[in-house]
Order: sequence, then structure tokens, then C-alpha cells
Amino acid sequence: MSYRGNAGWRKSVLAASAAVITTALLMAPSAADAATGDVWSVVNSPNVTTGTLSTNSLLSVAAVSDTDVWAVGLESKTGFNLSGAFPLIEHWNGTAWSVSLTGTQNAVLTSVSADAANDAWAVGNVVSSQSLLAEHWNGSAWRSVTMPMPTGAISARVEGVTALSAGNAWAVGKFSTNDLTLPLIEHWDGVRWSVVPNVPRQVSDSNVLHAITAVSADDIWAVGEFDQGGVSPHSPLLMHWNGTAWSLSQPAVLNQGESNGFPVAVTAVSGNDVWAVGGVGVTSPDGTSSSQQPFAIHWDGTRWAEVATPAPATPSAAFAFTGVTALSPNDVWGVGNNAGRAFVEHWDGSSWSTSGTPALGARGNTLEGITRSGTTSMWAVGDNNPTSGLITQTLTLHATNG
Repeated sequence: MSYRGNAGWRKSVLAASAAVITTALLMAPSAADAATGDVWSVVNSPNVTTGTLSTNSLLSVAAVSDTDVWAVGLESKTGFNLSGAFPLIEHWNGTAWSVSLTGTQNAVLTSVSADAANDAWAVGNVVSSQSLLAEHWNGSAWRSVTMPMPTGAISARVEGVTALSAGNAWAVGKFSTNDLTLPLIEHWDGVRWSVVPNVPRQVSDSNVLHAITAVSADDIWAVGEFDQGGVSPHSPLLMHWNGTAWSLSQPAVLNQGESNGFPVAVTAVSGNDVWAVGGVGVTSPDGTSSSQQPFAIHWDGTRWAEVATPAPATPSAAFAFTGVTALSPNDVWGVGNNAGRAFVEHWDGSSWSTSGTPALGARGNTLEGITRSGTTSMWAVGDNNPTSGLITQTLTLHATNG
């Protein structure tokens, strides 16, 4: 089961304990015990919590290099009941994954980004207070950094972050007032986080940003959804930063028979090559049934357009991308979940196709995030139910393509 699914997608350091746990390194598997599927293999990763109802889930991954990778999420002794969730950060050093941080706050980390070995951000949400959480890595330790609530907010959530330099990072999400749900954008200037005022929005009671990516300091995309009511309430929310201001971008037109399509992840190859992915509702031609399919849209420098993804052999009510990354214009990878099972798809410059995955948990598995870690290498993260739906363990996959 996925934290994102459990939450409807819309997902101080205990230093002594973290130090003890960090010593328990899990070594990467040899060729004999690594399960392979096409280019992907499972790599062992640690679990903080054990026992019935134990949950260890990774929701996002970012890499400085193939020997410096961060993954974040949550650990809990009460399943996916978020009242018992605590932050989890794990690190790959080229040989093994280890636990870098666990927390005492009732909180979840939803996104991570790193631009240097001494500059990484992990962001999320404090469940008990419905407030914001930011952790910064300075090369030797994680420390909590205040992320302010917007004026008038009764609750807020941050879902995506991108780090460009020590003095430039952005985070996106949403905040709620007594009347509206509004898009949230915050900026780090090297000293403090600040709320960006007057973020543009669609005319709607609900605007939410889920993810953000940067081509450069003056070319940044944030994606999410807004509720326009009617038969297709959820539509793409697309925003662009040009170095001076944020502006709305015209959404892609959905194909006939589609509704409720919006992105939850975004990656950029260049200023005229950006991908955003999520899920879209599909109604059968006779109108008697509906399902969900992976949703991919592409920015070519001028406009956003939907790009077809493989139709499922068996329709599912929960079949969507959760993450995307690009190695090159002709080598883009998306991960997601289909009714409790992880999947991987690949763009080769002409079309999307399904990619094989290793043998995963017999009782369910998810992939929630993916990142490039080198010119031909990638990591994907999520969680696994190897023997019971009540026990969830971290899942990390590695790929070398080419």
C-alpha cells in the first residue's frame, strides 16, 4: 500500500538513535542475489521499524552522483496511519544504503533534491500540526530549517522541492484558508525560506502543486492540479518561472474520452524538452465503464501536448505514474503503480513502452520516485510487501542503461 495512495496522493532529529541505526549498513547484492528485470535490479535497503503493522516507505529520491544518492519517506509502527509516522532519510554511498536520519516529530518527508555533496533539501509535513517541515544537509549532518506558513493558512503541505545551489531552492505544495485551497510556492535564498506572494492560480476553489523541476535559475516548471468542477473536476495546473515571475501555462488538451487528467511529477531535459506525468481517467467508447491510465504530457518550448502511453491489458481504477526522470531526449523513464503493483515505462524518442521490473513483493509493491544518478544510471524507490500486506519494507531499484 502506498502512502500517496492512502493520502489520496496528496502526500528535531533524534541524533543518537540515527547514529546507532546508521551503523547498520546493508550491502548491495551480488549478481547471484540481485533480482533483475531488463535494466533494473533490486538493491537491499534498511528498514527502521519491524513487526506487525510496520511501515518503511520511500517516497522520493535524488542523486548528486551514482555514489551519492538520497531517499526520503516515512517509518511507522501503525501501518499507514499517519498519526504514528516519523521522517526517514536513507543514503547510498556507492556500496550500501544506510539510514541517515529518523525523527521524533510526527511527520512525513515527501520530496528530496540535491545539487551538491554538501547541499540537499528534504521537505514534508508535520502531521499533528498540519504545518511544513524542511531538513537541510550541509555535508556532515541534517538540520531542521524553518519553513513559514502563508498568512491566513489554517493548514499547509509541501510536496516538491528542487535545489539549484546553496542560495537557491524552491518548494511547492498547497495551503488552505477557511474558503480556498491555494498553490504554495516557497523560495530559499541562502538564509531563509519565504512564501512567494500572489502565486497565480486558475479560477477555482482548489489549486494544488505536486512537483517542481528546474532547467536553470530562470527556467523552472511546477505542476499539479486544479478543480474546475463538472464531470472532469481535476485538470492540469502548470506554472513557469522565467527568472522574474511565475505565470500560468496553457494545459494540454485531453484526448476524447479522457477526464480528470493531471501531473504529479515533472522532469526537464532542456528548455524545450520537459515531461510531466500522472494519471488520467478514461471512459470506454460505449460509456459503460471507466478506468485510470498513465498520463504523460510534453513541453516542446511552445506548448504542452499529451503523448500516448501503452493501454493496459486489463483496465484498472488505479493505474498512474508517480515519478519521471530523463537521461536524454530519447531516454526518459517513468514509474508508477497499477492496483498495488509497481510498473516502469520508457520513452525512446518515438513512443512510450512498458519496461520489465524485477520480481518484487508477492503481497504488493509500489514505486513512488525516480532519478538519474549518472549519464546512464538511475534509482527508483518505493515500498514492498514481501509476505504480508501488513508489513511494508523499503524498496530501491537501480538501473544502468547502455
